[in-house]
Amino acid sequence: MNVIELNNVTKLYKNDRGIRNISLTVKEGDILGLLGPNGSGKTTAMKAVLNLVNFSGEIKVFGMDLHNDFEKIMQNTGALIESPALYKDLTAYQNVSMHASVYGGVSKERIETVLDAVHLLQYKNDKAGKFSLGMKQRLGLAIAFVTDPKLIILDEPVNGLDIEGVVETREIIKRLNSEKNVTFLISSHMAGEIEKTCNKVAVMYEGELISQGETDDILKRHASMEEYFLSVVKDKRGGIMI
Repeated sequence: MNVIELNNVTKLYKNDRGIRNISLTVKEGDILGLLGPNGSGKTTAMKAVLNLVNFSGEIKVFGMDLHNDFEKIMQNTGALIESPALYKDLTAYQNVSMHASVYGGVSKERIETVLDAVHLLQYKNDKAGKFSLGMKQRLGLAIAFVTDPKLIILDEPVNGLDIEGVVETREIIKRLNSEKNVTFLISSHMAGEIEKTCNKVAVMYEGELISQGETDDILKRHASMEEYFLSVVKDKRGGIMI
């Protein structure tokens, strides 16, 4: 089953940045990583999948048209795009609970389970405004996970996390994928993190998708994901690297 399908999707801003003619498929059970530098279009592509920006082209999620079936799609989708939108005067528990209340049917136990999974349970009664950047990022992850979605979209999920936080986040993603068959679309500018987390990779550069493949196949041909990225970017630029 194709969980996400983008067909010739374009979204350009006034500065001519954005994405151009992106076609991409994410299959059920994939952890697909969008790899590229800042400004390459990764976040714009994710915003398009979440219907947060106007775009041309076609997007289907769970086989449904994004525009026509947006509410149904979002019932099974969790997301963390850019910095998490938190209420700084509410506690960690209240932030997660408020998000969960939009969908209904989320128990107190479930909220505490996801807070525990991101190691924030002991801080559940602390206000989010007092959290460090890394703690806010973890709280954003808890919000994305709380409704037990079938699809989770994460934009730079380890941004601001320390080494332990990076490893823990990676383990949470892999556990949800293996135990519950959750499909992930993840972005990162760090090749090593994509290599360790994702089974498939799509390289974005200057608003275009320039290469994609399975991680195992890529690593048979390249010493590392970093080498692969540099190689395809070099080809894109006609062999010129600065």
